[in-house]
Amino acid sequence: MNKFETEIGQLKMDHKDLHILVLGDIMIDRYIRGQATRISPEAPVPVVLWKETEDKLGGASNVVANLKAMGCKTSLMGLCGDDADGQILNHLLSEIDCDHLFLIKDSKRPTTVKTRIVADQHQIVRVDQETEAEIGKDLQETCLQSLYSIFKSQDIKVLILQDYNKGFLHKEWIGRIIELARLQGVKVVVDPKKNHFFDYKGVHLFKPNLKEAIQATEWVSKHPEDLPHLSKYLKNKLLCDKIMITLAAEGIWIEGKNRGQVYKTRTRKVADVSGAGDTVISLAAICVAYSLSDEFMAVCCNAGGGQVCERSGVVPVRKDELLRELEEILS
Repeated sequence: MNKFETEIGQLKMDHKDLHILVLGDIMIDRYIRGQATRISPEAPVPVVLWKETEDKLGGASNVVANLKAMGCKTSLMGLCGDDADGQILNHLLSEIDCDHLFLIKDSKRPTTVKTRIVADQHQIVRVDQETEAEIGKDLQETCLQSLYSIFKSQDIKVLILQDYNKGFLHKEWIGRIIELARLQGVKVVVDPKKNHFFDYKGVHLFKPNLKEAIQATEWVSKHPEDLPHLSKYLKNKLLCDKIMITLAAEGIWIEGKNRGQVYKTRTRKVADVSGAGDTVISLAAICVAYSLSDEFMAVCCNAGGGQVCERSGVVPVRKDELLRELEEILS
């Protein structure tokens, strides 16, 4: 019997009773597509003839899209503006049947939107509409009260904290969120960004990419042989159970109870890396919920992250394709 047969079997299951809560920065990834056939007479830039505009879920809401694509029961808590884009975001989330949505609207800030102008399959420019101002104490308390109610009324297995440095997650209440989850027996997995990198103490899984880890620690060496030292430093400083460092085309490093190691990934024809990290944290959370092995988690996350990189734009993983690839790799 293949040693991964049981774990693949668990991933194949109907996950409708696996409830994962996502809390973090939500946004819209907007694509304006067209053709560029001439240069503007006003400036040395292309004139793009508009063909279509497409809005997709981004940030923490893309994590929800990935979890729903895998069949999980999913709740989302996040912040948006009290504006037209906030309504679009709410509609996009309803389209994927987000099970419980706690969308907090703040009239003092815009909904975060990343607009990419794409001409003839090439991205020309990206325009970001956002504020990184931290939410006020009144909204913090509202969120914490809602979070407490969710934990009491729902059987949450894993809490994903998805930080994009847009002001929703910050030092004053990250610790309170983690402690609340711990008291309810909920495992916490984190996708961090630089502003609060070391505020996520005591979580189960901490998942930076290599660039983020180097920047946060001011680690000089970038050689693969130095990864054990970087990983050990992070694990000791954060007091977390497991470190996962994504290495782009080189794969994934994981260190849990045992000695860490790099798990290589397949060579891919990359079309777009946007959203790959959201896919990886989603699949990692599912593996954490089922207590699957580090090796299986790494292979699963490598495959899922790689697959979405082969498609243009921010897209969720496809469960059937993922399972086929895992059976091929692990057979």
